[in-house]
Amino acid sequence: MHRKLVKCLGAAMAIVLLTTGCTFLDSSGNTNNGEAVTEAGSDSAGGSTGKQKTEKDNQTNKETSKETNKEMNKGTNKETHKETNKETNKETNNETDKEQNKETNNEPGKTGEEPGNDTKTDLGTVQNELETSNSQETKAQGPVVAVDAGHQGPGQDMSQTEANGPGSEVMKARLATGTTGSVSGLDEYELNLDVSLKLQTELEKRGYQVVMTRTTHEVDLGNIDRATIANEAGADILVRIHANGSEDSSVAGALTMAPTQSNPYVGSILEECMRLSQCLIDRYCEATGLINRGILAEDEMTGINWSQIPVTILEMGFMTNPGDDAYMADSGNQDVMVQGIANGIDDYFGR
Repeated sequence: MHRKLVKCLGAAMAIVLLTTGCTFLDSSGNTNNGEAVTEAGSDSAGGSTGKQKTEKDNQTNKETSKETNKEMNKGTNKETHKETNKETNKETNNETDKEQNKETNNEPGKTGEEPGNDTKTDLGTVQNELETSNSQETKAQGPVVAVDAGHQGPGQDMSQTEANGPGSEVMKARLATGTTGSVSGLDEYELNLDVSLKLQTELEKRGYQVVMTRTTHEVDLGNIDRATIANEAGADILVRIHANGSEDSSVAGALTMAPTQSNPYVGSILEECMRLSQCLIDRYCEATGLINRGILAEDEMTGINWSQIPVTILEMGFMTNPGDDAYMADSGNQDVMVQGIANGIDDYFGR
């Protein structure tokens, strides 16, 4: 019975210990935390785990939020910094450009790279002035053409003579009266000057420099004088403007005159005289429609023999022929005649 009682007491004590969750040492000395605890203990453990999980999640969220905020702040700061730098650089560049433009515009002969309206206007003005200057310079550098309007007005001494060429013993009349229009009544010296003055204007428009041996009728110029004016002026060519006459009123057409191959005075310019003569007669007759009588080779013309530059005499037509005379006397036709002469000069210079 005693043994049963002890056994019962032992069982009761075990129950008490289990119920109260007390800790005891087993025979090996290990601590028992009551793993065989009731379901309530299991729920308590689960609550603790949930709490730990929640704290872990909170911690994770906190870290995530922190990283997110960090990235957002980084991006924001980057954009802000970028915009700030952009605005700063813009302001700096604007100020720098202003200062550079100011300095550039203050320097003589310089303008800003991005001029305003006023500057553009100024640049346009400068460009126009430069183009005008270049145009004038081109004209100033163009070939020099001497134009000799043949004959002169009445009143001069017609008895004087002069040598036919340098060193020549052959003497010729220093002055000549020229011919007169059969239907127009125009004197040759008048026609010659009318056409020559128009030719001067046209040549200057084309960029030539023009030397006129006369611009009025009141002159006293021999043929040597006329050639000397062209020589001393440094002219490149001498074009002598004349009109023709004949006892036969049926003779018509235009021609030019040049020295022959045997001319003793102008041997060095023979070929150029022929070339100039050919250019003029071809383009003149092409423009006017007058008969082309070609080149007349002649060594007795004082105005040719004293020339030191390529020279030709253009006989524009026969004033003794009614058709030629009426054509040449017309002012509108004279404009056409001048175009033909100028075209021939252009051809000669390859312009």
